[in-house]
Amino acid sequence: MPTSMVLPIKKVFSLVDSRITVEIKDEDRRFQGRLISVDEYLNIHLDETFELVGNERGRNLGTVVIRGNNILTISPVV
Repeated sequence: MPTSMVLPIKKVFSLVDSRITVEIKDEDRRFQGRLISVDEYLNIHLDETFELVGNERGRNLGTVVIRGNNILTISPVV
C-alpha cells in the first residue's frame, strides 16, 4: 500500500519556475516556456514561451496565460 500520494495540482505547483511543455486542445498545439504561476483551476502563466510545431521550434510568443480547461497535458522539460 502506498504511503503517500501526490495530487496532480501539487505536482504542477512544484514545477513553478521551471521549464514545461503544455499541450492544448486546439489543433494539437504545444507551447514551451518557464512556468511563472498556476492557480487552483490550473490556469497557467508562462514566460519566455515559444510554440512547438511538430518537434521544431516555432514562433516566439513571450508571456502567455493559458486557461486550465484548454490544457491536455503539462510536462517538465528534461
